[in-house]
Amino acid sequence: MKNNIFAETYTQVQELKKQYNAAKAAEDEAGMQAARDAYNLLMDGISTAGENSVRIYRLYEEARDCGNEYIDFHEVVRDKDVDGMIGALRENGISHFTFSSGWSGAVDTAWLFTQNDCRLEGLVEINSPHKAFGSDEYEKAHGYLFSIG
Repeated sequence: MKNNIFAETYTQVQELKKQYNAAKAAEDEAGMQAARDAYNLLMDGISTAGENSVRIYRLYEEARDCGNEYIDFHEVVRDKDVDGMIGALRENGISHFTFSSGWSGAVDTAWLFTQNDCRLEGLVEINSPHKAFGSDEYEKAHGYLFSIG
């Protein structure tokens, strides 16, 4: 299986957050700065993979934080970005994603996914990135589940 830089980076970021919080609790400024520096280095590594990889990492992080199994494209996806985004997912061994964008033209974007060797598998319920008012629970959203060929 291909290395998933997004999963690897996410795991490392979670560890750095723990290190940062421990340093903060100990009032260790040098430890806090070391965690920040290591985080910035990780993000620089994602940046070198290109603009699509930066966007996909942010969505990967958001999906994991929200408790979703798959990356969810919930924002506008420009037509010119579809090929590169699907390519970045494919290169990292990601086999599925959801698409829950409600923007106009979303059906056309879904069509472009199919033209990039993605298969619509059905509709699913996911956690949106928004928490319900006064709650720690994420609001539910609906999206298309795609597999990547």
